[in-house]
Amino acid sequence: MAAGSVRIDWQGKAAVLTLDHAPSNALSAPVRGALLSAILSVQSAEVIVICGAGSGFSSALPLDPDPGLPGLAAVCAAVAGSIPPVVAALHGLVMGPGAELALAATARVAAPGTRLVLPNVALGLCPEGGTTRRLPVLVGPEAALDLMISGRAVGLDEALALGLVDARAEPAPVAAALGLADRLGALPPRPARDPAVWASVLARARRAHAQALPAVGRIIACVEAAHLLPPDAAQAFETVAREDLETSPEAQGLRSAARAERRAAVLPAGVAQGAAVDRIGLIGQAPALIVLTEAALAQGLAVEWAVPGTDAQAAVITAVDTALAARQRRGGLGPASRQAALARLAVRDALSAPCPLTVATAPLADVTGTVLLLDGGLGELGLGIAPSGRASELALPAEDGVAGVAVAVATLRRIGLPPVLVSGRPGLGARVVRAGEGALRWMVAQGVSPAAVSGAVERFGAAPPALGPAGTDGRAARQMAAEEILRRWLAALANEGLRLVEAGIARHGSDIDHVLVAGHGFPRWQGGPMHQADRRGLMVLRHDLRLWAEEDAIWHPAPLLDRLIGRGLRLSALDG
Repeated sequence: MAAGSVRIDWQGKAAVLTLDHAPSNALSAPVRGALLSAILSVQSAEVIVICGAGSGFSSALPLDPDPGLPGLAAVCAAVAGSIPPVVAALHGLVMGPGAELALAATARVAAPGTRLVLPNVALGLCPEGGTTRRLPVLVGPEAALDLMISGRAVGLDEALALGLVDARAEPAPVAAALGLADRLGALPPRPARDPAVWASVLARARRAHAQALPAVGRIIACVEAAHLLPPDAAQAFETVAREDLETSPEAQGLRSAARAERRAAVLPAGVAQGAAVDRIGLIGQAPALIVLTEAALAQGLAVEWAVPGTDAQAAVITAVDTALAARQRRGGLGPASRQAALARLAVRDALSAPCPLTVATAPLADVTGTVLLLDGGLGELGLGIAPSGRASELALPAEDGVAGVAVAVATLRRIGLPPVLVSGRPGLGARVVRAGEGALRWMVAQGVSPAAVSGAVERFGAAPPALGPAGTDGRAARQMAAEEILRRWLAALANEGLRLVEAGIARHGSDIDHVLVAGHGFPRWQGGPMHQADRRGLMVLRHDLRLWAEEDAIWHPAPLLDRLIGRGLRLSALDG
């Protein structure tokens, strides 16, 4: 029988509860309610198995607070307090609320390919389902803090070694869960709780993360509360910490950045149907081609690079090897993989054969396949590689070029340079950054101390540009508070973003935020300049811009700002 989005099936005296809420089995309030009802209705079973339909157990990560009842903590408490033991049968991605639900079970089995992730910290949050209590008991406080503070994914082998998972599920997770249920008493004991060890681990964590965002400190405090307080009080402590963090500026900024990233990944019809290529061709020389090559080689693609001259070719090979070595030092590539990657690079005077995807630094003629012209141009698809080497911008052409865009998008995503689609030439991020730098340099030219300007930007979390000396034309030094410096800089960024949206170059206002966060070093926890402008309010932004425009046209308000205000809209309305 079925209970909402949770199916209940009996296998003998075992009750199998299946999360069946496509596409990701999100634990929304209705699903939580159905699951809680199902758990309470099968307390006569000898064992309860919870599994997920489809490609994963439960992988949705909500970006906004979910006050619906029952809460995740209540569902996890019902699982943990169930009279019949509960075995979680895991497969695919087990993330966020799904991972917390699995950790509340008596035991866990997992199929090959399973990955468990507790990514709350990436949204400026701590867990909410009792995980700060349960995880340290399962794996010890040090491993628990590592998993919650890093938010990293854990594969099956590591999960087994840590004790997150009790058995490998082969051939089928549910069958393995039922088999494990018969031998729960034979499972190895959990790590003994040594007060001295816990105190030492907590002290080290506080020292190591003294400068971290608030969520990290609250996670550490919750683990300490789990050690010192009765279970109910520790759960209450976690609940309050979660509620406090949900309203924090950092969490709001991180959620906004995540929404912008998701929105940028939504593609127009036709573009999402492309298939990535296994071989790309490069023509010309530019630093961005090194970034592109290193990313492609690391992901298993073959690269043929056309650059004339033996000296130039040797320099290209050296630069690519240096980039691969840096990836190896970061842990993203093993020594053997690095050598294999370099072996997939061929540097010649000219391409030996047509490539399905070619990237060039100048317009080309008589080249078959999709052509990406680095940093834009006419005729070919424009491509811009962000300074971070983790994102790109890709021109969206007329309808007759959509097939080429689809191939380019799929390939850029595969190699870790997911593109933001723009109209016209790429350079959206660079234009916004230049507007902000222009505002900062104007302040310095007016006599504001370069140290004050740089310090304000650094404390915000961004790297300031080179500013040069303060104005030397006889103008007296100008005092400006750090708050005003930041307001002027952020207003210039948002104002230029409005111009780009109005011109149709940016498809959404949130694309401005995503490009700056992913590609140009804007601190993720600050959300982006459009998010910051929305937080302050558009009326405040217009007042500031009009006031400062009397000093310099750099702050002349974009016409779109007045139209948004006149319609009672926020900047987020540009994301529809």
